[in-house]
Formats: sequence, structure tokens, C-alpha cells
Amino acid sequence: IRILIAFSGELRPLLGDLMQVQNFVAEVDFVRGKARVGLQLHSIAPNIVKQPLISWKQARHPILCKRLPEVGKEVVPLDITLHEGNRILVISGPNAGGKSVCLKTAAMLQYMLQCGMTVPAGEASQAGIFKQLMIDIGDEQSINNDLSTYSSHLRNMKYFVRNADSDTLFLI
Repeated sequence: IRILIAFSGELRPLLGDLMQVQNFVAEVDFVRGKARVGLQLHSIAPNIVKQPLISWKQARHPILCKRLPEVGKEVVPLDITLHEGNRILVISGPNAGGKSVCLKTAAMLQYMLQCGMTVPAGEASQAGIFKQLMIDIGDEQSINNDLSTYSSHLRNMKYFVRNADSDTLFLI
């Protein structure tokens, strides 16, 4: 106890400096973590443009990039482009056809980019930075609120319509 009290007394005047060092090391560790994830996913830094658009070429969902090779499967990359002249994309098809994976890939890559991460996509990819990301993908049925899946989606759409602007990316 006496040694700990003496040691604490020696460190107490240096507390401000120690906190700065801790914050710096945490920031470096955070950046290093993002870089390691980027290397593991074979990610790139896409061209960032001023317009609100996404143009993902050879995009791959990051979780699938990690999981599928473990079971001997390959990720099927996708190309998806949305811009001012083509703002709506409708994806339809049978169950297990990859519709949700497509939307989730676009959403995840955009979110990763806006968090300062590289993304698993092709070199020709580009994207703008959106002020808001609004996403409604999958079954969000709320048993607590006695809402059907459809009612839950309608409630989300109502929020989107009221709060979206020209700098919003929303994926439904």
C-alpha cells in the first residue's frame, strides 16, 4: 500500500500529460484498426465526389468477405449506381435472390466510407458524402407496438419523407 501511495503521488502531477498520451494512443489504435480491417477486406479508398451519389463497382459486403472464404465460397461482387439523374433503384426477385444483400452492401459501404474507412470495392468506385443515411431493410415487425411488418415499414417511410432532403441517402 505504501509503494502504491508513493507511486500515485509521483504520477499525480503528470496526470494531464498521461491523459493526452492515452488519447493519442487510443486514436492511433483506432486508425490502425480501420487500416487492418481495410487490408483484410482488400479495400480501396474510392473517389469522393461533391455530388450526392453512389457508384460502387465490384462491391462486396464486408461480412461476406470474411465469412464465405472460411467455408470455401466466393463473394459475388455487385455494381450499383445512384445519381441525380437515376435516384431510384427497384430490386425485385425471388426469395434468397440477394435483394437484401444488395441493399445492405450499398448501405454498409456508404456507412464505412462516411466513418473514414476504406471499402471492399473496385478502384472505379466513387461516392458522395450524405448528410443523412436512412435505411429500412428487412422485417422490422414490432410485437410490442402491435404493428404488422407492413405498418412498421409505413411508419419508417413517413419518417423518411418528413426528414429526408437532397443530401439524404435512403435505402428501403
